[in-house]
Amino acid sequence: MDNISLVKCTCEDAELLHKLQRESFMPLYERYRDDETDPAIESVERIKEKIADPDFLMICSDDTAVGGVRVRRFEENGKVIRNISPLFILPSYCDRGIGTVVMEKLFSLYDDADKWSLATIKQDARNCHFYEKLGFVRTGTSTVINDRMTIIGFEKI
Repeated sequence: MDNISLVKCTCEDAELLHKLQRESFMPLYERYRDDETDPAIESVERIKEKIADPDFLMICSDDTAVGGVRVRRFEENGKVIRNISPLFILPSYCDRGIGTVVMEKLFSLYDDADKWSLATIKQDARNCHFYEKLGFVRTGTSTVINDRMTIIGFEKI
């Protein structure tokens, strides 16, 4: 799938990124009703703040923006940790292998990482399976958001 590219976002991309993020996360918002942390209800201003962090990338398929991913860098005991939050792809582009290609590109692009970390919804078996097939393992950390949703941690070394 050579038609997938990652393009660094700028502030000019905030409105488009907001639209993509909202459309991508709205099905999860409707299912879990997370009024505190769901990216579907983030403001454009919050997205602009995230874009100011240098590694927010637009996911493009054949030059069409279809999602986004933010990769943050942390250091812990001399080790580089790369955290993914969020990763999203428009529902109409899911089940095409785009997520797997994006993750492989991220692993290559950020080859300084000693460890990768992310969090996802425990009740969303599909997302959990996606990360597990890429070699991520559950860390045992969890945060109950509401009676329908718990966020769990994953990492890959």
